[in-house]
Amino acid sequence: MNFFTHEITIQNVTVPLRCYIPDVCGKTAYAGKRPAVIIFPGGGYSFTYSGEAEPIALQYAAEGICAFILDYSCAPEHFPLPQLQAFAAIRYVREHAEDFGIRADNLATSGFSAGGHLCACTGTLWNKPEFRPYLKAAGMTDCQPEIYRPDKLILCYPVIKAFTQFHHHGSFVNLLGDDVENEELRHLLSLDEQIDDETPKSFIWHTSEDTGVPIRNSLDFATGLATRGIPVEMHIYLHGGHGLCLGTCVTDDRPFTEPHEVSEWIDKAVRFAYEA
Repeated sequence: MNFFTHEITIQNVTVPLRCYIPDVCGKTAYAGKRPAVIIFPGGGYSFTYSGEAEPIALQYAAEGICAFILDYSCAPEHFPLPQLQAFAAIRYVREHAEDFGIRADNLATSGFSAGGHLCACTGTLWNKPEFRPYLKAAGMTDCQPEIYRPDKLILCYPVIKAFTQFHHHGSFVNLLGDDVENEELRHLLSLDEQIDDETPKSFIWHTSEDTGVPIRNSLDFATGLATRGIPVEMHIYLHGGHGLCLGTCVTDDRPFTEPHEVSEWIDKAVRFAYEA
């Protein structure tokens, strides 16, 4: 496997994009046309959590998928910097698809918790007129907007809503800072409101017992997709709190022989990533 770090610099702030490019082994039918997944760890926009980063990337890489981890900016940096960095990561991977043996039209973004919000931003804001001024200010409008659109979303207990009792207030305090009460921005970042016919198909999982980020976030996003006829695969698990990561001993305090019931999600996500 080829591992390296690419630096993404937006508005004089540099963050690492960690790149895991697995070797092409044996007689795989996917040589030269592998899927790619860009991972956004969670952490409430205050940090990026390690359990939702490399352990996830290695699982994808073990299945022949090119994986990337963006350690995006968090508080005290604010919107739109993390979003611009995420779009820049998509552009970098897509522009280097041939070098990495990736299908340029099979690029997924994946995120956990607040990283799930960032993931959903990439699928819903890439074509929004309200977001374009931020891209322009960062010098990122020198291309067709479609270069920033992920082909799929893989959402893991995501933060979606910026209003109602179901939103995760701390994420938006960290993301918006002094603008946290700006209703226009919070509507833009209520991503179930931003779904349109060009939002990518999505894979979503959550648990019913999650009190950190209520399941309503995932349900409303899935409903918005289904209402528009956009394919969505969703898995709701009965048990488990917030931040389960892989649901195994790799990321949780549990015996190797006793994975959590959610641990099957990664196998399902791998299949979703490979699907045309």
